[in-house]
Amino acid sequence: MKHPATMSWKSEWPSLLLIGLSIVMAIYFQGAFPEQVPTHWNLAGEVDGYSGRVFGAWLLPLMIVGLYLLFIGLPYIDPKKHHYANFKKSYHGIKTAIIGFMFFIYLFVGGAGLGYDLPVGSLVPIGVALLFVVIGYYIKSVEQNWAFGVRTPWTLENPVVWKKTNHLMGRLMMLAGVLMAICAFPISYLGKGIIFISAIVLVALVPIVYSYFAYRGEQKKK
Repeated sequence: MKHPATMSWKSEWPSLLLIGLSIVMAIYFQGAFPEQVPTHWNLAGEVDGYSGRVFGAWLLPLMIVGLYLLFIGLPYIDPKKHHYANFKKSYHGIKTAIIGFMFFIYLFVGGAGLGYDLPVGSLVPIGVALLFVVIGYYIKSVEQNWAFGVRTPWTLENPVVWKKTNHLMGRLMMLAGVLMAICAFPISYLGKGIIFISAIVLVALVPIVYSYFAYRGEQKKK
């Protein structure tokens, strides 16, 4: 069965390469890691969580594989699968960006497990910022579906509301990316917390509220 978003070697090789690299790295890390591996950092970039050697080596690679399979499978069961062909570039772009970000995080886990002192507090916020900007760029052209974009009762019912809301979502994600990049600078723990919460509110709450009022506006026009 043809994939709704038209998969090809060109669209899949970046994700498949990162999956292969992560599995090779996991095999190496399983033998090279100590018994306890840093796997979680707070907003200040300080380690505040550890896991066992095998868990630390394999958790993220398995998550990467799982995410990839989820991305591949969701369009097949989406009631609006016929729309995917119209935004296949955005679909593959978002998929590659998320897989790439997970691999980026795995590099930090691997480096920390091998004993390297990495600037997690500076580089990870930049990675998150780039992820937000890339998704924000692509999400604006995503058409109605049940897997990607702002999916509310109002956006799924009205294509105009969907388009307006996801255009707003794209701009807000780019703004949130800029905010997250500020966390790479040496600011207070409280400041980073405020920025993080502000970014989440921008991308998780504002578009939902906007979609409701946009829907009401379209209803009044009718």
